[in-house]
Amino acid sequence: MYKILISNDDGVKGAGLRPLIKELSKIGKVYVVVPKNQMSGTGHGISLAKYKKVEKIAKDFYIIEDGTPADCVQYGLYRFLKNKIDLVVSGINTCPNLGQDVIYSGTVGAAREGALKGIPSLAVSAAEMDATEYDHSAMAARVIAEKVLKRKEFFKSVCLNINIPKGYKGIKIVPLGLRVYDENIKTAVDKKGNSSYKLSVGYMSGIKNEGNDVDTVDKGYISITPLQMDQTNFDLIKKIKL
Repeated sequence: MYKILISNDDGVKGAGLRPLIKELSKIGKVYVVVPKNQMSGTGHGISLAKYKKVEKIAKDFYIIEDGTPADCVQYGLYRFLKNKIDLVVSGINTCPNLGQDVIYSGTVGAAREGALKGIPSLAVSAAEMDATEYDHSAMAARVIAEKVLKRKEFFKSVCLNINIPKGYKGIKIVPLGLRVYDENIKTAVDKKGNSSYKLSVGYMSGIKNEGNDVDTVDKGYISITPLQMDQTNFDLIKKIKL
């Protein structure tokens, strides 16, 4: 039986978590390790030299207080042993992770951590903002997971970034696009004159060049982008002279 580790960045109350557990349990033994609370936007951050409280809430289901998504995958892999996990699946995220979202996304960070450990990994996101229904995404994730598991060696150390629209027409393997954000800093000053700030981010649009993930999802297809772990720009290595 396949052994599947599930994590996310939306926490134990994430709306896409339980539909994903339900579907993936049909094809293997599922282990769940997720943050206790919402951890979106934490990217691939990990907690160094800090103890994090781990709570078992059900059989093979753990939550980590203040744990990042990557922390959760690390705990899961070392707790259940790396060579016993066949697939890491992160999600289902409540909104798309397209283009440069993959840099910021905790959903993708969790999956990438699995890939770094040599395990095929999927980052699964609903392709609409603030999705309210996840059954279709969970079923699609199961179908894709089954295909990956049948070719485990081919997908070893690979992170697939997956975005699933409602009523999808099919699946396309595509490169990342570019998203455009409305970003600004909001500040507040307390009675003592101390300032605090938060980053305000709103999604505006995407650069929909033909065939990228933004364009593919906009046309109603599931986008799958294989992400490589080595970010070296090999062309520039040959060109840079300092």
